[in-house]
Amino acid sequence: MIRHIPFASLYFADHGWLKSRFHFSFAEYRNPDNIHYGPLRVMNDDIIEAGKGFGTHPHENMEIISYVLRGALTHKDSMGNKESLGRGGVQYMSAGTGVMHSETNEGGEAVHLIQTWIIPAEKGLEPQYGSKVFDKNARHNRWLHLAGPEESEAAIHIYQDANMYVSEIDAGQRLPFALQKGRRLYLKVMEGSGTINGTVFAPGDAAEVEGESVVVEAITDLHLLLVEMRTE
Repeated sequence: MIRHIPFASLYFADHGWLKSRFHFSFAEYRNPDNIHYGPLRVMNDDIIEAGKGFGTHPHENMEIISYVLRGALTHKDSMGNKESLGRGGVQYMSAGTGVMHSETNEGGEAVHLIQTWIIPAEKGLEPQYGSKVFDKNARHNRWLHLAGPEESEAAIHIYQDANMYVSEIDAGQRLPFALQKGRRLYLKVMEGSGTINGTVFAPGDAAEVEGESVVVEAITDLHLLLVEMRTE
């Protein structure tokens, strides 16, 4: 079963300096029927204008993964970390017992990012921060395993039985993803368009997938994110 979620159906928040689409209840958007999908609690499609950003604020007991599509996102936190990452860069923060951080756009062009929050399997863990930068070849017409549990081969380890993959697929190319029994997917088209099991997906569209594997066929060059997790 695939439930197609058009981008235009997502809640739109326009704060001038920040334009966001919320896949799940977040900030001023409250929908009791759309709180989370398994341990996937937040997925925000954010555009931050030049010279703007999120000032210092707290987080706790959440796995936070930011994937940059355009521009450069600067992270600074109370653990002493500060860095800027561009396209294809990934910032990961396990907030654990609590951490303060900021996310800003110190560059001259808008930053476009997808930020995902995953509920950890345990509370009260020690906070940690990490980042990775990948060459496009690592995700070109293949699945790049960005994040997963400690026992996985993912580039980044998180405290939950969930996996994040990305791929940039050339127009006309086909890429399958095998979904194992007892697992499900949340899928996000970040850029471009394509079909997924025969259904056309436009830029920004998403889907919930259970009980079947997927075959992605790119209509245009397509940049896709998947979050794979157990079925509860």
